[in-house]
Amino acid sequence: MESQASQTTFRSYMLLWSGQLVSLLGSSVASFVIIWWITLETESALYLSIASLVGFAPMIILVPFTGVLVDRWDRKVLIGIVDFLQALATVVLIFFFWFDIVSVWLVLVLLGLRAIFQAFHNPAVAAIIPLMVPRDKLSRVNGLNYLLSGAVTLIGPVLAAVLLEIWPIYQILWIDAATFLVAILPLLMIGIPSVRRRDNMQLQGKPSFRKEFGEGLGFIRNARGFLPFVLLATVLNFLLTPLSTLLPYYVRFDHLGSAPDLALIMASFQAGILGGGLLMTVIKGFQKKMVAIMLSVYFICVGYALVALTPTGLFLFMAIGGAAMAFCIPIANVSIQTIRQIVVPMEMQGRVTSVLGALASAATPFGMILSGAVVEFTATTNLFLACAGLGIVVSTVAWLFTDIRYIEEIQATKTEEAVKPES
Repeated sequence: MESQASQTTFRSYMLLWSGQLVSLLGSSVASFVIIWWITLETESALYLSIASLVGFAPMIILVPFTGVLVDRWDRKVLIGIVDFLQALATVVLIFFFWFDIVSVWLVLVLLGLRAIFQAFHNPAVAAIIPLMVPRDKLSRVNGLNYLLSGAVTLIGPVLAAVLLEIWPIYQILWIDAATFLVAILPLLMIGIPSVRRRDNMQLQGKPSFRKEFGEGLGFIRNARGFLPFVLLATVLNFLLTPLSTLLPYYVRFDHLGSAPDLALIMASFQAGILGGGLLMTVIKGFQKKMVAIMLSVYFICVGYALVALTPTGLFLFMAIGGAAMAFCIPIANVSIQTIRQIVVPMEMQGRVTSVLGALASAATPFGMILSGAVVEFTATTNLFLACAGLGIVVSTVAWLFTDIRYIEEIQATKTEEAVKPES
């Protein structure tokens, strides 16, 4: 039997979420200083691509499997363990910097370890949202999540840029380790409901990992419009990867910028996310969510092009383009999350979320490597413009010639009956 979300579970979730936001601030600060250090240390777009790949690829590879484990294991214990391990990895990195034995490759190894822990953490946190938040609050909570997450990640780069002027890196990284202590306290105070069906488990014996993984794939395959939408998301994530991967290089070497300039651009992106999250918090979501998603994709591509067309050194122009682009990201993502949370059965949230995310991001690691390689042969501006234009073309073709516009018509009960586990 599925646990019913109530006001009690909702309050518990908000307490847990407050601690996770504090932890996100520490991670945002740490990520900025590490990426800026790699930029200055290597002066290489290729190394930035490798760093992005190392920090992302483990999640793509592991998330489909960790999602199944998230549905099996105690999510409270799991979140606590991986949060601790991430903090421990940061402390190890601090000592590397402190004793001046750090190298680019040691940093990359620790980034990879953090990504492995995130592969468990992200689906665990995502899976408990529909379990603890009442359905009528889902859209607003998703919007609020983007709003406050955007605020935190807006503050993070700015704070990091200021601290880089007065503190060495190893001292700044202590912020990330300290925020773990703040995040763990709410987790210890609350209970997270379980959705495991013990009666079925007793009758059927130990559940099959392969069977449960197949159920996640089966849901996506059988639900009308899901598979083409995942393929579209895969292409769009691939096309957006050059911007997220090469932004430090673009600011530093194409526009001769400094750490405060990069912080301004990153803050503008987060300000856009903040605005979009605020919009999705105030309203109850759009009635036609797929239309909102597609329009948001078009505006994202236009903002992408504006960033690419920025005159040299005109960082305010770049910031405006980035903010316009980022404003639409919460609109698209909140709408996608709400659709998924409503139509996917509670006991399948972890595995479906994980498989969906992994498939949608499958091409991103290739985009990270290709970004650094392509820039060796052409200007970063040309790469950004090409990706923005292709995004508009691919989205239009998908809308006109696939079933993605019918995703909202999926009914959870009908889809659950349609899912046939693979043998």
